Parts: sequence; C-alpha cells; structure tokens
Amino acid sequence: MAIDPRLRLLGTGGGGTVAPQLLRALNDTHVVIRTGPDMAGAGTTALAAFIALAARLFGAVSAETPVALAANWWNSSDTTELLAALHAVRPQPATPAIRTIVVTFGDQVPPGDFGIGGDDYTVRLGRGAQPLGPLNTHALGVHAASCLAVSQLLLEVLGPHGFPGVPVQESYVTNLVDYRLTEAPELGTASDIRPLRLAVMGVGSVGTSTLALLATALSPRLGAAAVVRPAEIIAIDDDRIDPQRNPFRYPALLGGESGRKAEFFATRLTDLGLPATGVARTVAEWTRGRAEPGFDGLVVSSVDTLGGRLDVTDVLARSTLSIGVSGLALHAQREEFADGFACPFCDYVSADPPLTQAGVYAQATGLTVERVLALLQEGARLTAADVEAAIAGGRLSPDRRDSLIAAPLTDLVRQAYAEIEVRGAGGQVSADDVVAVAAPQVSWFAGVLAAVEVIKQMTGMPTVDRRVDVDLSGLPPGLVRRVAPDGTGRCLCRSGIRIRWYRKLYGGHTSTDSGPPAGVS
Repeated sequence: MAIDPRLRLLGTGGGGTVAPQLLRALNDTHVVIRTGPDMAGAGTTALAAFIALAARLFGAVSAETPVALAANWWNSSDTTELLAALHAVRPQPATPAIRTIVVTFGDQVPPGDFGIGGDDYTVRLGRGAQPLGPLNTHALGVHAASCLAVSQLLLEVLGPHGFPGVPVQESYVTNLVDYRLTEAPELGTASDIRPLRLAVMGVGSVGTSTLALLATALSPRLGAAAVVRPAEIIAIDDDRIDPQRNPFRYPALLGGESGRKAEFFATRLTDLGLPATGVARTVAEWTRGRAEPGFDGLVVSSVDTLGGRLDVTDVLARSTLSIGVSGLALHAQREEFADGFACPFCDYVSADPPLTQAGVYAQATGLTVERVLALLQEGARLTAADVEAAIAGGRLSPDRRDSLIAAPLTDLVRQAYAEIEVRGAGGQVSADDVVAVAAPQVSWFAGVLAAVEVIKQMTGMPTVDRRVDVDLSGLPPGLVRRVAPDGTGRCLCRSGIRIRWYRKLYGGHTSTDSGPPAGVS
C-alpha cells in the first residue's frame, strides 16, 4: 500500500487490514460546513482554521455557501479560495465520498451533526447548533471548539475501526480563562497592559501553530483589535521545513514552504507588522551566544527531548510556559524557578541516564549502543545505513525509509506526536500492524493554549495556575493543578548558583529563601 500522509505505519506489517479501512472511511466522508449571518469578523478566522484542519483529513470538505473570510494567516479571501490554496495538502480520493457529515457554526442555521460556537474565551461544542458570541476580537474559544469538533469527526468516522474517544452527547462548554466547565467569566477592562518579550523555543507543529494564532490575535495587518502587542518575538529552532511531511502535520502550512523554520515564520510575522526575529540555532547555541544570562520575558517551549528541556531550563527565563503533547493528550504548564512548583526540567530528572537510555534506544531501533551514543550527540542525524539497519532488524517499515534519512534519532524512537495509534476494532490487531492517524487539531489546540496564555499575561488577566491538562480523545475535564517540584534534589532548580543568578536577574522570592537547598552553602 502506498503511504498516505494521514497515516504512519508503526509496525512492520505495512498496516495490515487496518490502514486500508481507515483510508476508505476518511475518503468516503464529505464534511459540509453550514454557516449563518452570525458568522462574521474574527469568527471567520476560526472557520478558516477548521477548514485547514479538516481538509487535511477527509475526502471532501466544502461550505454550503461560500463565506467571506476576515484577513487571515492563509491569505485567503473566502472559503472557496482557502480550499483551493490547501490543494497540496488535501487527499485526492479516486472515488467520490458517499457519506455526508454537516458541521454548523453559530445558532442561526438549521442544526447539523455537530455544532461549533463560542467567543474569545468560551468554547462551545454540541450535537445541535451552538451560539457565537457577539464580541469576538480573536475568537480563540471558537478555534478551540473547532479542534474538538475535528476530534469528534474522527471518532464518528473511525470509531468503528478502533479510533478511541468519548463522543459529545448534547452540548459541552468550557472556557480559556480558568478552564472550568462553564462559559468564560465576566472580564473587566484590561488595566495592567504590559508589552512582553516572548521567545518561542521549538518551531515545530506546536510552535508554528502558536505563532500563527498569535498573529491572528495580535497582528494589525490581520485586522486584530489587540490593545497590546509583544515588544519582541524570538523564534528559535535549527531545523528546516520538511516539504514531504511538515505541511500535513502543521496546520499553519499550505504546502510548498521551505527554508529554516525559525526564519520563515519570523519573516511572516514581520510582514504582518509584529516585531519578530528568527534564530536558526539550537536553544543551547542561542543561550551561549547571549551577552548576559537570563531572558526577562516569557519562554514558550514545545521542546520534547531530554537535552532540549535541559537547555530551555538553563536559559533561566523569568517564566516559562511548557507545552507538551503525546498522542491526543496535551498540557500547558507555567513555570518559574525554585518557587516551590515544577520547573521546566522537573519532569525529566528521573529519566534514565544516557548509557541506560542508549541501551533502550538500541533495543527499540536495532542499532548498536555505540551508534546510538553517537546519534545522541548534538547535531547528529540518521544515515541511510542507520535506517537500513532498523529496517533489517524489523524495527521499521520500509515505507518510512526516505522520511527518516537525515532525521534525528528521536524521530526513529519517539512516541506518536499529535497522532493517535489505531489497532483495529477491539484492539485485536497485531502490534506489527498498528497505524498512527494524523491529528493536526492537537497541535492547533496546543497553539490556542499558548496564544491565550500569552494574551492573558499581556493584558493583566489571570493565567493558568499552574497546569491545564487536555485530552482530545474526549472532552477536556476542566482540570487545573499545581505540580510539585522534583523530589530528588537533583533538578537544575535546586542548583545554588542558578538560584542566586535567578534572584540577581529578577529579584523576588523563591521557595528556597528560607535556606539553601540540600548540599548548597
């Protein structure tokens, strides 16, 4: 079976019977979008995002009536033009779709199968039509509802083939202010407006979604009604856009983009009137090249490797918002340094030491421990010989050969990221035939969380305390919690010299003011 960018074969069996079933179900589905007179202004940017997500997955997507779009990231004037612009990342089924699912926006329309609604901070999803708020300035709540709707569509279409999830029943409401299962609380006029220095570390599917959503909410050239804009945006990533894979996983891309990720997106932001700089280097290289330690602003980190998280922590930023994704689950966690709660590295302290990790990686990939150790070094990439060794060892499907040559080792061993494993109805399929289905809505939802937290911080609104967890295989439960720091005393946030630097840079109180951490004088 030819590889389809919507699927990734995790086993060596080529997807068995599961992959063809999944593709047939996706290709046979026509998603029809129904809107009414209340679909206008910023709400249309969320409509555009829904189209950018759904069009990557289903055989056909169309609007019952073309809708004019407000100025948007994809530079499309209406829904027809946007669907045409997405041609390069859309599936091209050989036969017409045979099933229609209707998705509505707003409540001034006849109901369909799923309804999307909300406003800037309220998220509404249901089986019936859902109201749109009258005063949308960035409609991030509608963006979030659109992501939930895509997951519900996948569950509706792929559920009989093993796609897991919890279906929405009548209606579901949550909000992006306190994340409780109610509509957003009344918000007063922003009284503490603060320009913010922002560094986005990791310009992958989450980082690019974050930047695109911030542009939607803050760019004057996209018609944003923002009362404040960042003083500076720095995008940091040393990787390049992969035209063979990135466009299908990155909702902000249309296909055809190329170049360094950080530089490409910084240029887009600059063109949209936002002060952005692209740094095509690793976080560690950027940190070492700075004249002074620290970063007096907010770091948004979607880095998901052990070494990368250590480097982000060592930036000693005033505060960090860490975004984590695994399958359909994700979280956003605000972190400071030695303040009694988890720092950016606390979750990683108990990870296996390098030699043990190398042994696990060797077993998982079929490579030798010596070769794995070499590939764990900064900047190391898989060679054709490495990929062939993994295929020969039965650890990798031959269909993935080309996509992994020159990729980092983590791409070979990492868990599904913004994807969900499907093992067939009842989970009875052999591990050799497990298939991962792309879930671009997860990256976009993560970008919503990051963008809304940035906006709340700049406008003096309450920010998340400290972590919100979301699982898009169902409906977010409204769970916010505080995560305790690592208890071993080995994390960077227990380092005496780092604590002293943090205090010197920013002042204020840390949890260790009552005395130095163990072993520090």
